[in-house]
Amino acid sequence: MRLAGAEEIPHTCHLYRDANAKLPVWEAALGFEFGRLTYRQWQRLVTTYGTWHNRRNLAHYDRDRNYTLMDFMPPIMQAWNRHRFHEQEVTASPMSAGPSQRRSTTTKLAANCWGTLYEILRLAKQDNPPAPTLFVTDSHPMLHTLWQRSMKIQANPQTGDIVLVYHQHGNHTYLDHVALAVDQQLYFEKAGAGDDVPYRLIDHQTLEQIWNPDIYTFEYRRPYSQQQWQPPEQVFGQEGNPYMVYGHSSTQPRASKDSSPNLPAPMTYFAMKQLPAFVNVKGRFRLSPEAYDPKVWRDRP
Repeated sequence: MRLAGAEEIPHTCHLYRDANAKLPVWEAALGFEFGRLTYRQWQRLVTTYGTWHNRRNLAHYDRDRNYTLMDFMPPIMQAWNRHRFHEQEVTASPMSAGPSQRRSTTTKLAANCWGTLYEILRLAKQDNPPAPTLFVTDSHPMLHTLWQRSMKIQANPQTGDIVLVYHQHGNHTYLDHVALAVDQQLYFEKAGAGDDVPYRLIDHQTLEQIWNPDIYTFEYRRPYSQQQWQPPEQVFGQEGNPYMVYGHSSTQPRASKDSSPNLPAPMTYFAMKQLPAFVNVKGRFRLSPEAYDPKVWRDRP
């Protein structure tokens, strides 16, 4: 595969395989290597891939560095690329009618595609971005948030544009997946929710293999350039935009009048986890060792 934004700059595409992936569609991830660059080539790549995020976070030019495409992406993408997040139990704080009714509940927190995309957009333009947040929220408020903060474009995305994958059922639209455009045929995604799906670069063909365009709608959008992306707890965690949980399953916001009497009373809550701050290692951003499962960190090659 060739990068449309780097046609005149020599580069190599690498295909990585995750031996621990449970499904073939989760095995593959792409990487692109430029090697050493002239200053003019470096400037060209910064201009091509850095217009949508804060370029001040990128390392200064180094003629001796072997550059990769990720070197021109925001810190959060550099740090998360080709990692997997372990689902874990967290204590969520319900938002009931009054303080006397508030009780904590335990739920599973799993990183998913739209939580990942929201954090990328939130942190992309910040100087020295703070630690990212892993959070769980329902697809409905996320879909409307992304619609409100971006404009629809033709199916020819540029770096920093987003793609929403959804389906219709009756009069309702259900968000299924989201990804961030990195190049004309290249996307960054959290491939799904849960333990077994990676943060990765993937091509458009693979995206369509997973989400058949004959079944799902692909909508391309461009975030507004001056859009402010508040911390997720301010957008999704307030009573104005809660979602409900019956046991471990989430539903649409707010209870309907014909809710089943056999279900327990709904508790609205927002589950989140703050990760440790990024670590800058010789101009490249990484996750802090604190973010890793101790056994995984110990067994790293």
